[in-house]
Amino acid sequence: MAAGYGVGAAELSGPLWQQLARGVRGWNGLDPDDPDVRIRSVTLQQPPGTVLGGWAALRVHGLRDLDGRTGPGALQSQRILVHVGPSGRTRPSPRVDVDRGRLRADETVVRNGMHIVTPTVACAAVARRYGVEEGLVAADLAAGQGLTHAGSLQSWADTHPGARGVRSVRLVASLVDPAAASMPETRLRYLWVVEAGLPRPLVNPRILDRAGYLVGKPDLLDLEASLVGEYDGSGHRQLEAHTADNLREERFEAMGLLVVRASALDLWPGRA
Repeated sequence: MAAGYGVGAAELSGPLWQQLARGVRGWNGLDPDDPDVRIRSVTLQQPPGTVLGGWAALRVHGLRDLDGRTGPGALQSQRILVHVGPSGRTRPSPRVDVDRGRLRADETVVRNGMHIVTPTVACAAVARRYGVEEGLVAADLAAGQGLTHAGSLQSWADTHPGARGVRSVRLVASLVDPAAASMPETRLRYLWVVEAGLPRPLVNPRILDRAGYLVGKPDLLDLEASLVGEYDGSGHRQLEAHTADNLREERFEAMGLLVVRASALDLWPGRA
């Protein structure tokens, strides 16, 4: 392939090129940890008939916030999933996860010249391999872009009753919400519902005062308990944003709502 662009084997062995994966070399200015570089280097290794899955497929579908790192601390990297079928010879590695199950024809599409699974199948794979929290993060993002929905995820679970991790997919289907505005908000909702056992809250609802004016859109709202949950990212530390947060909190409290806040430390992997 490189020869077609006037790059010979001798030049590829020189200092301007680096090995990105076995049998795959790229320009030395590329970051081998960049998610798109990781995806391309892995797919170039695969034999014909291989289908890209998991978070990598979702990124190709346009969910650019997914980069294969899990949790607020990004301490764990998700491997790139490839579907090879029962007879595929690709082996798992520190970079590559392998699924040998059969895919239906309607579960695959072609995007950017790559064969990838549909968003629903990709979300199911994330949930099955990395648990409900990561699956919900992926599913919320996909649902927010109209790429999947609760019924589609539930249908996948119903048609794959014996699949490993299918219980996680069912729980994701019961929790997914396209109104989620960010990945940390989704993680806060997971902590709220799954870990704390609180009732499922409304997500980013519009709260109006008696005159019909908008008071705000809290990240989470439990109407019965009059409880608001807010995630404060790094941008909320700026003076202007912090002042606006305080003003909105005072307005919520004036309506009888109790506001609780969470930061990245509260969502850190291994939280107590």
